[in-house]
Amino acid sequence: MKILLFSLLAALFTVAGGGLPLLKKNLGPRGLSLLVAFSAGVLLSAGINHMIAESYEVIGKWSLLSVSLGFIIVYLLEKGSMIHSCREVGCEVHYIGGFALLGIGFHNLLDGIAIAVSMELRFALGAVVVMAVLLHSFPTGISISSIMLANGYSLSRSWSILGLLGGIMVFGTLLGLQIPPHAENLLGMGIGMSAGTFLYIASADLLPLAHQNNQDYAVPASFLFGFITILLTAHLLH
Repeated sequence: MKILLFSLLAALFTVAGGGLPLLKKNLGPRGLSLLVAFSAGVLLSAGINHMIAESYEVIGKWSLLSVSLGFIIVYLLEKGSMIHSCREVGCEVHYIGGFALLGIGFHNLLDGIAIAVSMELRFALGAVVVMAVLLHSFPTGISISSIMLANGYSLSRSWSILGLLGGIMVFGTLLGLQIPPHAENLLGMGIGMSAGTFLYIASADLLPLAHQNNQDYAVPASFLFGFITILLTAHLLH
């Protein structure tokens, strides 16, 4: 039950972040860049320092394959949706169609699974993963809503899509909970794949976005703060 509550909280963070543009609230380019950079630091730190290490401890060298699979799957889904969008409207405009939403939904599904399998392996690892998912769900929601508004989506449709994406995350957690706690190899593979998705999202999506509009030293400082925050959190939980 506690694991589902964490997943529901992460889903609410996605909806809350997405609600800012829909409610005409604005963090400003600099505020958004700092938040995104912090989230990137959190994801990279969780993936590199905790999730990969935990996966390796459980399944050994196979963890490297699982990390690679997670990275590659998300890359192919994201770039596939981008190519599909560019064919329809041109790359100057970000476009969210059915294929792109499928990719975003898959991100959320993996986040939900990551919450479940990490909690089943070890509470300290689960707490780190939950924190990482929470912190990157908020700016992700902002980005999704901003793009939907730019493409002329109605408010009701935008809210519905945000709710659906949040629900997919909870569904992912329910799927992850179906893996028996004693099936450590599957849990190790799941954590490794989730780490790969964290690395991709942080390096290919969040960091470029963070530096897009702001080039001052506050952005890398915010990134380092996020990275160190996860290290300290994990240390306190041990």
